[in-house]
Amino acid sequence: MKVRLAKKNREVNPESWEQLYENLIIRKIRKRYSVNQELAILRQRDAKPEEFAEYNAYVEQCKVSVKKKLDI
Repeated sequence: MKVRLAKKNREVNPESWEQLYENLIIRKIRKRYSVNQELAILRQRDAKPEEFAEYNAYVEQCKVSVKKKLDI
C-alpha cells in the first residue's frame, strides 16, 4: 500500500524502481534461503535438479508477488 502511494505521488524516482524491485525480491528469497544455501543450490543445479527446480519456482513466485505489490 505504501509503495503504491509512493508511486502514485512520485516519491520514488523511476531509476529507483528497479533497485526497489530487486531489493524486495532478495528480501523475500532470504526468508527461505540464506546466501550460502542459494549458492549451494546454484552450484549443484545439475546434480540436484529437483532441489534447483523448487528453488527456481520459489524465486519466480517472489518476482510475481513483488510485481503485484509494486503494481507493475
